[in-house]
Amino acid sequence: MSDARIALHFDVHEPIELVDLTLSFQAVAREYRAHLIETVKAAGGKAKDADVKLYVTDIRNNCIWAELGGATEIMGQLFSTMDYVNIFAEFVRNIGNAVEFFKKVAAKGDVEPSEIPYSKRQTNSVADILKTAAKNRDGALGLSVINYETDAEGSEKIELKFSHKDASEARRGALLSARALERKGDADHKNVLMYFHQANIDEPKAHGRTGFRGIIKSISDLDLPVHFISDLDRDRINDLVQDPTLNPFKASYRVDVNVETDRNDKPKFYRVAVLHEVLPDDE
Repeated sequence: MSDARIALHFDVHEPIELVDLTLSFQAVAREYRAHLIETVKAAGGKAKDADVKLYVTDIRNNCIWAELGGATEIMGQLFSTMDYVNIFAEFVRNIGNAVEFFKKVAAKGDVEPSEIPYSKRQTNSVADILKTAAKNRDGALGLSVINYETDAEGSEKIELKFSHKDASEARRGALLSARALERKGDADHKNVLMYFHQANIDEPKAHGRTGFRGIIKSISDLDLPVHFISDLDRDRINDLVQDPTLNPFKASYRVDVNVETDRNDKPKFYRVAVLHEVLPDDE
């Protein structure tokens, strides 16, 4: 294993959900794997997903501090120790560049798919990496590269820190970008009106289940399960359901949807690709 480390510092002062923390670690590992595979390929080598792994090498009681080290045989064949440090540093810079891009998207409020230099996987990964800091009001996320080869205390090659505000804005921009990329896939039915027959966000659902059921009269008179492709759209609906001043059943929703059918071509559930607008009913 190399002496270089990627340090993740979740500077949070409130309890955090284990799922959110796990998602952040998984997203870092996922993006590092893709980054290293491309780096190895550019150097004339070849690495498989199974060859690229990050390991937690140190955890400290300083909020949440974890150091991640990489180990793969292909690295020893192609790169020196200093190359390893530089590869980690480039990876961290890439995340920093993505955060800055998504902050600009959030400030603008919208983005065209053609303007996004990242894949849907990358946008979702950045959103996951930032989620813990974004949800904690006084939280921050630190990313740094540390080299222990010549110094037992470790010398920092690069350090980035994102405040709660940075994380919140960039995460919003990442979700907006993911939604824009989702719009590239055509929906079966565009600009149709849906209204809810059931909107339950309190009861935990098994994997693949939903607490939402809706009716789209132009497609079927039956109330069918409703799934939201976009996290942003689902969050908008959740906020609406939880707002005591609003009634989600006294509104129509202009949406683009895909309709999943059974073997007899009968509609079984709706998958909302885009939530365009919430239209309150006339009193």
